[in-house]
Amino acid sequence: MPSSRDAALGQLRVSWLLLVLVGIVVAGVVVLAPTIGLLLEQRSDIAAAEAQVAAQEANVESLQEEVARWDDPAYIEAQARDRLFYVHPGETSFVLLDDRSTIEAASAAVPPATLEEPDRDWASTAASSFVVAGLTSAGPSSFGEPAQTDTPE
Repeated sequence: MPSSRDAALGQLRVSWLLLVLVGIVVAGVVVLAPTIGLLLEQRSDIAAAEAQVAAQEANVESLQEEVARWDDPAYIEAQARDRLFYVHPGETSFVLLDDRSTIEAASAAVPPATLEEPDRDWASTAASSFVVAGLTSAGPSSFGEPAQTDTPE
């Protein structure tokens, strides 16, 4: 009959074997994790590049269609009439300058035609600003509103 010590030794061997297996699995994960991360990153880069290539191919197709349109003389004539306002000899061209309705034109705000007198002399304000900026050591964020000076009117 096996003694209790032999039974404990058998259990110990099983736990050592389990510990070694867990260690190998952990070492494998540690070794393979950067490689798997790199693989996933490369796959996402490849997917992004394929999407970019597909977008560029669609752009090339649309540009080829545009070039094909310019081979048609009727399209060229329509573009010349529309963009450059060309007409055939004997035709009369009309250009509409203001296409707003009369209601929209009448409701546009008209600025007042009166002149307003300034409350301060601009020359003295500019001179005092120049002097203050040259003589101060404070930064620009510390300046508030300019000081009010009494000027004779």
